[in-house]
Amino acid sequence: MHRKQPISVLVYNQLFPHPRPDDPASFSAHLSKNLVGEVRIETATFYGSLDTIEARYPGLNYSHTPHRKRLGRFPHHARLFQAFDALGLTESEIAGFCRWEGTLWARERYERDEGVKVRDTTGLEIGEWVDRRGRTTRNKGINVKTDIEVEIEEVRPAEEAMDSEMAEEDEESDEEVESVGFELNQRLIQAAAMREQGVSVVMDPEWEQFLKEAQEREALGRQELGIQASGAAAPRSLRPALASAMASLDAPPMPPNPSIGPAS
Repeated sequence: MHRKQPISVLVYNQLFPHPRPDDPASFSAHLSKNLVGEVRIETATFYGSLDTIEARYPGLNYSHTPHRKRLGRFPHHARLFQAFDALGLTESEIAGFCRWEGTLWARERYERDEGVKVRDTTGLEIGEWVDRRGRTTRNKGINVKTDIEVEIEEVRPAEEAMDSEMAEEDEESDEEVESVGFELNQRLIQAAAMREQGVSVVMDPEWEQFLKEAQEREALGRQELGIQASGAAAPRSLRPALASAMASLDAPPMPPNPSIGPAS
């Protein structure tokens, strides 16, 4: 694109549309006063020093986006790039205009004059990007971790477990004896009390049959009745009646008393 005015004039008018007394009189003055100083600061910050050829000729390209980002941190270069965009300058126009210290033009001139190639080490530690988006991978043995609540049951010692089991068996034995029924227990207690007084009483037929079978089974019958040597396994309410009943089984039968009939 052919410009009617030099690019330097267009850029200066874009940067300083209404110059003040303290503003540079031309773009060359602006370059010497502001832009070159920012280039030196950026180069020293990026390379650490100016001891290498690469640091003295960094080859900054004012059309290259990474270089623009590096220089755009400085106020005068930020305004310069805004002016380039506002004027719509092409890459060729920018390359032909940016001919000062630190630019790509300065490096290319040095390489041409000295016959050497300045090695650019920027980004060498970054590996080549490989596009893996087209590849399909299969993940095998994927382990998914989830939060699982575990209820821990305290293991009781063997002795405590045995004591607990024996207590449960005693309770079951008590329940079996008490399951004979409240009414039957009352008749049993009444009949046993009368026999202790010497009265011949015919006990409840169901209970007589139960005691008879228990006596025949001997030890088994005694376990079912819950009667031990100490009598501790039987319920307290039935212990006297049961003892009397067992004693009556071993005693000789007494003659019946006609005055007392069967208990109902």
